[in-house]
Amino acid sequence: MTKLFRGNPRLLLQVLPVAAAMVMLKWLYDLSPLKHLELSPLLAGVIAAEVFIVGFILSGTAADFKEAERLPGEAVGSLDSIADECLIMGEELKLPEACQCVSLLADIGASIRQWLLGDDGFDDVLGLLRRLNPLFSVFAPKIQAGFTTRLKGEQANIRRVVIRMDTIRRTSYVSAGYLIAEVTGLMILVLLLITAVGQLAPTLLVVGLITYLLVYAIAMIRDIDNPFEYHNGKPGAADVDLGVLEACEHRLRGLAATMGNDRGAQERSATTLTP
Repeated sequence: MTKLFRGNPRLLLQVLPVAAAMVMLKWLYDLSPLKHLELSPLLAGVIAAEVFIVGFILSGTAADFKEAERLPGEAVGSLDSIADECLIMGEELKLPEACQCVSLLADIGASIRQWLLGDDGFDDVLGLLRRLNPLFSVFAPKIQAGFTTRLKGEQANIRRVVIRMDTIRRTSYVSAGYLIAEVTGLMILVLLLITAVGQLAPTLLVVGLITYLLVYAIAMIRDIDNPFEYHNGKPGAADVDLGVLEACEHRLRGLAATMGNDRGAQERSATTLTP
């Protein structure tokens, strides 16, 4: 059963009061002497049209969401690839800049995560990426040209991923489509409210269910449209998990600490052996 009911229940709980309010309004309206509209088969067609519009918007936003899910992992992959090169240079060439580069990579991963959680610091992320340039300038004369090209390529990939994440969070999918879906959904709820559907108990059940599904679908699409929207620094029902960035930061800081300790041990050993 735990595999059947997984996921963040935030949207479920947010939409529930709306459906309950609609059921209450329908109950009060049916008990009132106000005039009711006769049930028309066209109502089912209107609901079907609304479902088509919602499905169209959902398919568009879902494509961007699937892309957004991959972006943090791509950034981490590039950070780890650069760290591997730094580890090799630290072991073979004994360059102190290699340890500095790994520490900077950890700072870059942390800045990306903090920027996404707080929606502030985009320029700081790009600034930290540019701070790799002086270190690469030190590496370039001491390593093969192909390795330098790879380092610059991974740096460019991180920058591309960061800019793409910023574009996704700031671009909304077809605002006119959202407007027609929301207006049509509101009209359907009003029609359900003033239409004599049938007996009271089944009517309340059907109205509550339709209201719940429509409102939940539109709210979910709104949430999916910005997969990097974090309220109070916590992911919502349809936000990308940034745990991969946090794990990368801890991993790189541990690697930098290990490289620093190894270099310190080598320097102490060289000092001891010097007559």
